[in-house]
Amino acid sequence: MAKSTPPSFERTKRSPLHALLSLIVPGLGQFVAKARTRGLTILLMVVTLFGLSMWTIAQRARFPDYSLSTAVFIKVVLATAALLVFLLALRHLFVRFVTKDPAMEAFSLYGVVILFFLLLVVIGPSQILPTVLRPEEISQVHGVTALYAGAALAALWLWQVVDAARIGGEHLRGKFLPSMGAAIVIACLLVFALGYNLTGVDLPKAIREYQDVGILLPRILWPWRSAFAYDQEVFEVVQKIQAPCPDGEVGPPSNPALPDDPWVSATPTCGQLSSRPITGGLELGTQLTITGGNFVPGQVVHVRWANPIGNPFTPRGMGETDITIDEDGGFTTTLNIPDAVVAPDTAVGTQIHSLIIRQESVLVFGGRLSEEMKLALIGLLETIMIGLMATFFGIVAAFPLSFLAAKNLMAPILGTPQRIVGSLAGALAGGWAGLQVTNFVSNSLGGLDKAPVQIFLVGLIAVLGLGYLGLQFGGRLSEMLLTRLGKDAGYWTASGLLALLAAYPGYRLGLGFSRGVRSIVVGNEIAAINEQWYGAIGAVLVTLAVFWYLYGKRETRRVPVGLILYGIVRTIFNIVRSVEALIYAIIAAIWVGLGPFAGTLALTLHTVASLAKLYSEAIESIDPGPLEALDAVGANRLQSVVYAVVPQIMPPVISFTVYRWDINVRMSTLLGFVGGGGIGFILLQWIRLYNYEAVGIAVWLIAITVAALDYVSSEIRERFV
Repeated sequence: MAKSTPPSFERTKRSPLHALLSLIVPGLGQFVAKARTRGLTILLMVVTLFGLSMWTIAQRARFPDYSLSTAVFIKVVLATAALLVFLLALRHLFVRFVTKDPAMEAFSLYGVVILFFLLLVVIGPSQILPTVLRPEEISQVHGVTALYAGAALAALWLWQVVDAARIGGEHLRGKFLPSMGAAIVIACLLVFALGYNLTGVDLPKAIREYQDVGILLPRILWPWRSAFAYDQEVFEVVQKIQAPCPDGEVGPPSNPALPDDPWVSATPTCGQLSSRPITGGLELGTQLTITGGNFVPGQVVHVRWANPIGNPFTPRGMGETDITIDEDGGFTTTLNIPDAVVAPDTAVGTQIHSLIIRQESVLVFGGRLSEEMKLALIGLLETIMIGLMATFFGIVAAFPLSFLAAKNLMAPILGTPQRIVGSLAGALAGGWAGLQVTNFVSNSLGGLDKAPVQIFLVGLIAVLGLGYLGLQFGGRLSEMLLTRLGKDAGYWTASGLLALLAAYPGYRLGLGFSRGVRSIVVGNEIAAINEQWYGAIGAVLVTLAVFWYLYGKRETRRVPVGLILYGIVRTIFNIVRSVEALIYAIIAAIWVGLGPFAGTLALTLHTVASLAKLYSEAIESIDPGPLEALDAVGANRLQSVVYAVVPQIMPPVISFTVYRWDINVRMSTLLGFVGGGGIGFILLQWIRLYNYEAVGIAVWLIAITVAALDYVSSEIRERFV
């Protein structure tokens, strides 16, 4: 009885023709073998990865040259492909003539892959690249990027050749297709390699230069000493020095020794400044002998120097600057006059410098917060309030708007053209009347500068209220009047009026096309010459499009108003949400100035779009049973929403709101870096001043606040959700 071969090791027939086709054009063999989707996917994958590799190699080059990068990359792909083919051939000979065990075939394939990448790492940069590329090519192109990207693309190319041979074979034709897992893994490795090189990841440098950040980490991770104020007495004694010293000058008198108080004296008191010649080096100035007395024994005093305009500094390299007082309370040291030249326009008359001996007492804990800690707490409070206000305003705006973005509530809303045209006209008229009321109130109160909040609230209520009344009244009136014309005449009249109403938005779209898109090609001046023609064309096209749409609804004579409004609102939310709050913060900082108000505006806008999307998704996932039951007993739309929708969505609404508040507090920290106020703005200033102890205080306060908010939000969700 013949011994059967296990299905997993069953030899499949290969098709050389399909393999050759895929070798020439990636995916062509699969496409010819009727695996068209697979072939197109492979072609798109290879082309995309090839283009991405070329772009990455060119960007990493010293002088980007796409033609040179293409030639180098093709050479590397061919070289690494030859290496991989050689290893696969050795593997085939090993399995067939040495082990003679089909079970070793899959195992040996993994060995080939591991050996291939080990060879790339070990001998790739030192052996493969110098063999394939010329020295000038290696010097101008980032060879390591080309090596790894080329090897991955070569592996993908050879895989799809073998895949085409298998699919084209009789054994697999018309049956299941083999997995593309290997291709996906290779593509992911290639993208990772490109990203690794494009982002300039340098792990050895991070390890090698850890000492630099190691100095700062303790100051940032444990900054609490700077969180409290310490008392310290500072006492300074000064000796005047004249420099430069003209011939015949003796300089200011030396200070006398005092019987009780600290004193300092220097000789001589007139000399020459240190200088730095053009040829390099340093020529030291006149050496001073400095003597002092009556200081605290064992304490360290600091030597400072102030130039003639009063700018103090430590004269490093000129002598000893930190001196320990002897047991008698005195000291003697030497110091060369430093290079303290002032600007020529201020160097008028005799130049008198100040030699300063600074004595500081031991720091004593003051029992109060430092100024840095106070600033950090104020900034943290601003940050929390920014997040809170943005969340509050976001809830107020997002909750009602979310019902317009819920498809299950908006889809059943239909309308006739007779009612829609009147509703639109009435809403526009009501909104215009609301604006007139707002202008009247504004003039009565003395303008927007006198009472901005009152005028804003009156305008909001007037525009929305009168607009809603106009919407309802206009819809009923137009439906009643147009119905009297007859069923067909009323429909076509309303359709024509709707099409005419759409002419103005079409006109604005045409102007926008001319000023925006067309001006890119022809320039702003030429685009402005005949932009009115484009506005007219836009008006005509939109009018015809609306009329054609209504013509298509002539059988049902119902327009899905809800779905149209849903699409518009959802699109606006997606656009607003896609822009990061940092961009809004930059715009708001230009608009209202730097500070927490700018951060609140930016976060509010982003919060409205984000919460509206989350709320609308919660509405779309409700149980439709209660809503259908209320509709069946004759409840109106508002009653159905209040009693069937709102009770179901309150738990997720609370959860989403608390979570968004947590996000807003964390995000408001980042907004401070672009002028949005809060602790982020203070943190940026401290980073620029290299005050890393204060930076550590801010970081710790942010971490504590975020952890506390996370705990509070989890408790709220646990209690109410």
